[in-house]
Amino acid sequence: MVSVKDLQDVVDDLKGTASKKAADWIGESRGQVREAIGGHSDGALFGMLTVGLIVGCLAGAAIALLLTPFSGVEARRRLSEQVEKVQKQRESEMAAPTNGSTRPAPTPSPYSVT
Repeated sequence: MVSVKDLQDVVDDLKGTASKKAADWIGESRGQVREAIGGHSDGALFGMLTVGLIVGCLAGAAIALLLTPFSGVEARRRLSEQVEKVQKQRESEMAAPTNGSTRPAPTPSPYSVT
């Protein structure tokens, strides 16, 4: 009869072999990817990514500065006007009577059962 310990040893051995094969396959696929993109190391790829992000951020900032239709002072003024408008609208809605006489009747849902 086979003991549980023997089965556990077989399972552990199979798990170790599978892990080793998976690591080998992953290593081979990384090598193939590196060859496909020109054989760069991880450090070189990270450096290229970093430079790309920095250049992209700078280009985006430059485009935003060049294409903005108004100055920062004007943008803040317009934004504060919009905030005040929404606040006043919200205050007037909160001050309105809540008996339902001024609100339109809710439309029935097409999914409701009548």
